[in-house]
Amino acid sequence: MSSSTTGDNKGTTENPTLVKIVNPPVPQLTYAEVAHPHAKGIIYNGTMKPSIADKYKSEGYNFCIRSLNAPTTQSPPTAKGSGPSTIPLTAQETNRITGANDKHGYGLALMPVYHQDASKIGAGTGQTAPSDIATSVLNLLSEAAIPIGTTVWLQLTSTESSSGSGQIQAVEQQIFQSGYSVGILGNEVQQQQQTNGRVLESTYTPFEQSSSNPQIRTITIGDNAGSYPIYWAIQ
Repeated sequence: MSSSTTGDNKGTTENPTLVKIVNPPVPQLTYAEVAHPHAKGIIYNGTMKPSIADKYKSEGYNFCIRSLNAPTTQSPPTAKGSGPSTIPLTAQETNRITGANDKHGYGLALMPVYHQDASKIGAGTGQTAPSDIATSVLNLLSEAAIPIGTTVWLQLTSTESSSGSGQIQAVEQQIFQSGYSVGILGNEVQQQQQTNGRVLESTYTPFEQSSSNPQIRTITIGDNAGSYPIYWAIQ
């Protein structure tokens, strides 16, 4: 009788063996944290690249607001000031943006933004029910691995002079009840400070001029000291 050797245990195609991994790396989990007062961030529609993250970090920016979906109205690619086409946020990118520098991440906090034409919210012809919009937002948040508690921004546009606030609040409420906080992101033409008292009590100044790239909008968080502060995702 012949005894078994180490080489006999390597396995073959016909007789595979299991390989035990010793001390596998611990996965880095993204979590929601209260955003730092007066932190500066960028609003970006395309996939975040190391060169862009490094450039803005060197200018003192702390976070990124990343689009979950394509804007309902987009500028032509040749239009002055038009930004990159929107690419949906993925879990892989969320991990990369929020990851620590020493683990090949960008070291930026992250918040998502969802674009919605407010005039299309409702039960009329050509409109979408608030519950369906909220479900779409929640599905995208799940696909992007955005942790519970993070502030989700709604970028509302409208082709009409006014939209039903009750319909918008219904969208906010469903997202809020699912564990996220919700904020309304001001339009780029609105330069004044704004306060969203329904869910957030933090004052923020939208869309400062970027010193390095005028096509990328920037935003600054205010004191963030209200009862319902802004939360961002970070590792």
